[in-house]
Amino acid sequence: MSVTFKPAPYAPSVNLPAPYPQTTTFPLSLTPSQADSSIEDLLAAARDLSETGQLSNILAKNGAIYFQNLGLKDAHEFSKFAHAFGWLPHEDIGNPVRRTILAKNVATANEGPNTQPVFPHNEFGLSPHYPAYVFFYCVSAPESGGETPINNSVILYKQLKERHPDFIEELEKKGVKYQLFHPNGPRDQVASAGTTVLQAYGHRVLDTDDTETARAKIEKEIRRLPTAEWVWENQSEENPLGDLRVWQHLPAVRNHPRTGQPAFFNNIVSRYLNAKKAGTLHPPHLTDEGRYQPPAFYGDGSLIPSEYFETAVEIIYATRSLVTWKAGDVILLDNHAVQHAREPWTGNRKLLASLWDEPTAAH
Repeated sequence: MSVTFKPAPYAPSVNLPAPYPQTTTFPLSLTPSQADSSIEDLLAAARDLSETGQLSNILAKNGAIYFQNLGLKDAHEFSKFAHAFGWLPHEDIGNPVRRTILAKNVATANEGPNTQPVFPHNEFGLSPHYPAYVFFYCVSAPESGGETPINNSVILYKQLKERHPDFIEELEKKGVKYQLFHPNGPRDQVASAGTTVLQAYGHRVLDTDDTETARAKIEKEIRRLPTAEWVWENQSEENPLGDLRVWQHLPAVRNHPRTGQPAFFNNIVSRYLNAKKAGTLHPPHLTDEGRYQPPAFYGDGSLIPSEYFETAVEIIYATRSLVTWKAGDVILLDNHAVQHAREPWTGNRKLLASLWDEPTAAH
């Protein structure tokens, strides 16, 4: 008898409010129909789920799937599982977060310290080039904490529009503006969770390239993001290449490509909460160490009032699911409809990520 996936109870799941039908489970949890299934059986079940159209229907309805009791042993088995769904691997362009590749199309999720939360965001919501789907795989579960909070972007848009229609109108009219700073440094730096110029845009730069050639290659890569503007800073004899500052002017609301529902698709809540934590919400947006860390702005460069963000945080906390982890399990997120975050933890928690596009995905 072939292995399939069947629904299974999952304590962290919640029921989504309108506009979703009542008892819409978030995330929906699936488990193999037979215990101790082999990796070959799991791959066949994943292919069947995708090829029969069940996967698309579940994601359109529920937004996220938590796969329990997979028992995947390592990054390579996780890679095989992610590939089985038949999507196209997503190519990172200008990644602001440092990751380490551990298997084919699999990398560490985020290498920031375990004491530092990651605030709610759509994956690559601050870029015009973002994945359609995000997988997370648990290599080792935390002793405590370490949950992955997820919230629905369609609900966040609907409830924000009900409470602050002027805010949504401004966002839809002006869009939002982000600023990213990449210092010059080695492509293998590990001192920061952020990325250097070479880590973000220097994949084609050779150690033998002179400054002019290196810059030309980096700028060619940046131009692959048509909304990007940039400037080189801090050039000196010790730093001939210079540091790189990049701006992105993007929509903050995007319609889901399959359902047509408007979603609050962006990274502005995370930028706000990071600036709030650093005490840099107001001009000149400088940390005590002199680092420029602004929140996101409206597209015209004006500050977004904090009250709107505080309402967004309130809605997120009221509607989110706080996903807990067991080693070997996987969660699949429809990035168009779901934001994710990270809670601090103790122990040896480790998550890996895999990012994917549909063959016809239009960003």
